[in-house]
Amino acid sequence: MNTEQTRQLIERYYQALPKGNAAAIAELLTEDCEWLPPATADLSPIKGRDAVAEQFSGALVKATFDLSQPFKLDVRRMVVDGDVAVVQQRLAATAKNGNAYQNDYCWVYECRDGQIARMEEYADTLLAAKVMGWAID
Repeated sequence: MNTEQTRQLIERYYQALPKGNAAAIAELLTEDCEWLPPATADLSPIKGRDAVAEQFSGALVKATFDLSQPFKLDVRRMVVDGDVAVVQQRLAATAKNGNAYQNDYCWVYECRDGQIARMEEYADTLLAAKVMGWAID
């Protein structure tokens, strides 16, 4: 994929994401798509279009945040080169335990044949654990 194709694909993904439509998200993913959470997160990689789409269409958000409160995802910067896009973003929400959550994320997307093949996530997992009340080793 060229740079402009990749940019358009990632923009479509960020338009579909807040709608929580698993089918629309799945259309943007390769069948063998994989999501790699931060290395220090207590999460295993998720593989497969349907499994990744399910997580990003709302399962992960609903399990982590109080959706009766404001939820805001701001894309701050996108850098694209060929079939790779890097997106810097900020998430502001309320954790299930009522704590305010603000964290910066960096996502690296690898694209193939008009779809996202790999999603690698970077975030401050120590901050997330403290706010969410998760056990810290």
